[in-house]
Amino acid sequence: MTDSPIFIVGCPRSGTKLIRDLLRSHPNISFPPESHFIPRLYKLYGDPGSEKEAVKVASKILGIHWLRSFGITRTPASFSGCRSYSEIVSGIFGEWAAKEGKSRWGDKTPQYVTEIPTLVEIFPSCKIIHIYRDGRDVALSFMKPWFGPGNIYSAASAWKRMVTTARSDGTRAGRERYMEIRYETLLDNPGETMQSVCAFIGAPYYEAVLKLNFVEIDINTSKPGGYGTKTEIMRSNQGKWKRGMAPGDRAIFESVAGELLRELGYETEGSDCSISVPEKLFWIIQDYCHFLEMRLKRRNLKVWLSDELLLRWAGIRGDIKMGRVFGKVSPKRKS
Repeated sequence: MTDSPIFIVGCPRSGTKLIRDLLRSHPNISFPPESHFIPRLYKLYGDPGSEKEAVKVASKILGIHWLRSFGITRTPASFSGCRSYSEIVSGIFGEWAAKEGKSRWGDKTPQYVTEIPTLVEIFPSCKIIHIYRDGRDVALSFMKPWFGPGNIYSAASAWKRMVTTARSDGTRAGRERYMEIRYETLLDNPGETMQSVCAFIGAPYYEAVLKLNFVEIDINTSKPGGYGTKTEIMRSNQGKWKRGMAPGDRAIFESVAGELLRELGYETEGSDCSISVPEKLFWIIQDYCHFLEMRLKRRNLKVWLSDELLLRWAGIRGDIKMGRVFGKVSPKRKS
């Protein structure tokens, strides 16, 4: 199963870190910090057709500043014999896993929730775990960090878009590749849920996976700690929106994503309200201004500009070059 990487995806703040840290306790499975580059650079470069192209792709990957925290010792030249993008990525992640004494690697990057078709194209035998959570609890948590949305309308829209996209793409990926987990079910029944997860990924179940094993590197600073230090499952970490979200915000959220909440079996209050076009435009503009403000305040702004913006541009260029047709992804190499 070493050729079947495990991808954990979901709207940020939906429990992706929790399921990753549980699986990190498995004696055979390793997860490094979030990668953020896999679909974007694949769509831009595709599979290398020569030694020169293979070295170029490996060099681009290994040059990403947060990849340095992986402690990879291989040089770009050592990937010259690779003729598939998946082989290069597996070589990098495989070295991380080997350092932890593990035989299988996975990746937890929540934003890949909208990149399932590309992940399947790169790794046809991969296993994708999509964890979803009550969107109102997601919004309360998602709006707090610097990278989160700037208002409740944008938070609801992002949650709806990510969950809907993943469920649609996951259905087409097939049950052998795609699994959904309800965050609240994981909290209430961790043993049963983790047994199902292990069965899905084809790994033996160990009770060790009920204890969290966090990644000791913060990808923003490349320093130990700060990236998730909980060691126990917080079973009460649900339903916070009932006491922590203002009635007006709850009404806005239901107006945007109430149908999806009900589809997923979450209770609603029937408090939908009419949102005018000017209000929507105001929230969209305000959210974009919040995005710029938060990133300009980052201490490592220069690093973010050099890596994050380049990766975003790579994703845009890649989408233009190959389209996003599931099951028929044909990345083009730069000539």
